Amino acid sequence: PFLPRDEVLLRVGIQAMRIDDEARRDAALTFVIDTSGSMAREDRLELVKRALILLVDRLSRADTVAIVTYGTQARVVLEPTSVRDAQRIVEAIDGLHTDGSTNAEAGLAMGYQLAAGTFREDGINRVILASDGVANVGDTDPEAILRRISWDASLGIQLVTVGFGMGNYNDTLMEQLADKGDGFYA
Repeated sequence: PFLPRDEVLLRVGIQAMRIDDEARRDAALTFVIDTSGSMAREDRLELVKRALILLVDRLSRADTVAIVTYGTQARVVLEPTSVRDAQRIVEAIDGLHTDGSTNAEAGLAMGYQLAAGTFREDGINRVILASDGVANVGDTDPEAILRRISWDASLGIQLVTVGFGMGNYNDTLMEQLADKGDGFYA
């Protein structure tokens, strides 16, 4: 395609530093998964579940996984569990199902509380939010949620947000949360 004379097409590629599996620090991962009704689609919760099962297979045996879900209420589905017990983690993932509204604030608060309890001083400490980014119950004010995230990030727990689905999806909120959480968004 031809561009007008006053426009320039720029393509940027970025490669992060590669770290060998043996050199990676141990990780304490807390997944906060949106299980509200809006996630009841193949390209949302079912995709989250498939991705998590693939991830568990690639983690180190010294890593831990915890799972918090949220719909109308937040709840702990899996306390921090060593990847040595991968079958228990996969069973918890397989048991995820949708229900209720979307109380993202409650899910994140519970996820950070769980992550703080398993904090690894010299490790990787992350809360990973998997959602379509649509919050409709609880504290839905983005500024209030962002203030909370900023405080937790100052403790050394990064927030990674991963968006799922097409259409009714809040890309902006997911990106803002990751920025305030000293993490990244995908």
